[in-house]
Amino acid sequence: MTLSSSQSLALAGIAWVSALPAHALELRYGSGDFDMGMAAPLVSMDATLSVDTLTLAEPHKNLGDSRLYYQFRADYFDSDTVNKMTDFSSLPLRTKLPGVNSSLTDLVADNTPLPVPADYRIHGLNVDVGMGYDVVKTPKGHIGVGVNTGVSTPLMEVRNFKLATANFVMDALDTFDTDITTYKAGVGVQGSYQATPWLEVAGGASLNHQTGEMDNGILGSGIDMEGTYRTVEVSAKIRPAALLHQPTLKNAFISIGHTQSRWDYDSAEVTTPVGVFNVPGVMDADFEHSSTFIGAGYDF
Repeated sequence: MTLSSSQSLALAGIAWVSALPAHALELRYGSGDFDMGMAAPLVSMDATLSVDTLTLAEPHKNLGDSRLYYQFRADYFDSDTVNKMTDFSSLPLRTKLPGVNSSLTDLVADNTPLPVPADYRIHGLNVDVGMGYDVVKTPKGHIGVGVNTGVSTPLMEVRNFKLATANFVMDALDTFDTDITTYKAGVGVQGSYQATPWLEVAGGASLNHQTGEMDNGILGSGIDMEGTYRTVEVSAKIRPAALLHQPTLKNAFISIGHTQSRWDYDSAEVTTPVGVFNVPGVMDADFEHSSTFIGAGYDF
């Protein structure tokens, strides 16, 4: 797949952050939910799984004494394999019934849902990096605006269907794994306030356009996806040195907070030997990841 401008920006931003000297490091553990909603031909699903999240982050760091700052967050999330119900649709029967002037489909709505148990798992990596400018910067805090980019690789596994009477369908749908890799670029705003010498509260949000590629067990590979990505984070940073009057801990801190990220995939393009076709609705998907975390960090 040829890199678009947003994909090139994402990779350049990640490489730029990786080259920066280490000013601070924060490691978080979070627990929360991953909501998955998806619709494709013959299948729809809406499942919520409990996920654990490991995060490496620097929410805000000024470059020297300037108002310029950088930020990054890298999440790895993973769920257990959980049994959920999936709705498969029977093939519509559109032949008109004699004397009724309606088809069976017309009488029982568009499709007849068949709830089928299946095993679900979600895991993947989500990276956000960015650079901005503090329009307000005081000893008590800051308000910054900037640009950000990143990459996401959620992998949804749906398999092991248990409906013996529908083997003709299950043989195909047993491979309903969906691997999506998207690159994103957008804008963000963030701020912080030093409430006490030992407590700092902060928050941030971003909105991005995303584009990438999807591989799906039924629909095939090489399907180009487009949509939006947005994330919100609120947190508190506690410094034990100021709270416990222990100068030896002056660079250490504890963090607690909550993050929420949402991926919406609005359109898909399928490449064929005779051309590229925009197929709205061929894969309607949205993922939402929420996590409440506790972490520890150190300013170098």
